[in-house]
Amino acid sequence: MYPPDFTYVRVSSTEEATKFLESHEDARPLAGGQSLIPMLKLRVISPNYIVDLNPITSLSYVRSSYNSTRIGALTRYNEILKNDLVRVNVPLLHQAVKVVGDMQVRNLGTIGGSAANADPSADMPTVLTALNAEFVLSSASGNRSINALDFFKGAFTTDLRKGEIISEIVLPHLEGYRTIYKKVVRRAGDFALVSLALAIKLKQNELEDIRLAYGGVGERPFRALEVEKSVIGKRLNDELIEEIVSKVSSQVNPPSDTRGSSWYRREVMKVITRKALKEVSS
Repeated sequence: MYPPDFTYVRVSSTEEATKFLESHEDARPLAGGQSLIPMLKLRVISPNYIVDLNPITSLSYVRSSYNSTRIGALTRYNEILKNDLVRVNVPLLHQAVKVVGDMQVRNLGTIGGSAANADPSADMPTVLTALNAEFVLSSASGNRSINALDFFKGAFTTDLRKGEIISEIVLPHLEGYRTIYKKVVRRAGDFALVSLALAIKLKQNELEDIRLAYGGVGERPFRALEVEKSVIGKRLNDELIEEIVSKVSSQVNPPSDTRGSSWYRREVMKVITRKALKEVSS
């Protein structure tokens, strides 16, 4: 299908973009376009204006300090994948970017665009939730920051207000953590049927911290906060792994669709949780 008619607007700065978005009804920003363009073609959305952010080169970068890595919202997946700062300081993100879509998606797609789209089966929202990422949101009146747990509100719904765009994502360094990203897809390059972003910190095989974030099991990334709190200080063995598997799967009611039933998604959730925990504890 062809997309509906719209007015194309090309901007050259964050200020220009946010002012236009704030002053025009039904305007949508364009980053990598890997989600927006298919939605336009399928007539899921029909905005009056498409605001192309790509000329804003100042929003594409990776910078690390002693305790965090800051990534510009227009940084493309392949730029993240090739960056040694990300590989060393944020290995969970690096692991996830490897399995995002296909080569075209990784060449064009951006981390900020995926987060703003907030597809509940996408890789980035799940990983950013596990990492406790902080989003810097820019508008004509200034910037504000919000944690990933509060940013994602539901399917394709975020805390972005009219006239705001994501300008930067701040990722805390998880020193001493073991991380892994797993996802099950129906076919190569597809969105996740179920995904898991896991980070654990062990001290003599006892859990000092654990992060369990899932995609594809609800309307937004599911962070198993109650389960995480309940197992801190316990020894990570087969018995505890089964306890975690049982608890996390009982806390969700995944959707059923043409790709898989609710029951099947819950079973997949159990399998990848068990496998991931065994891998990082070995």
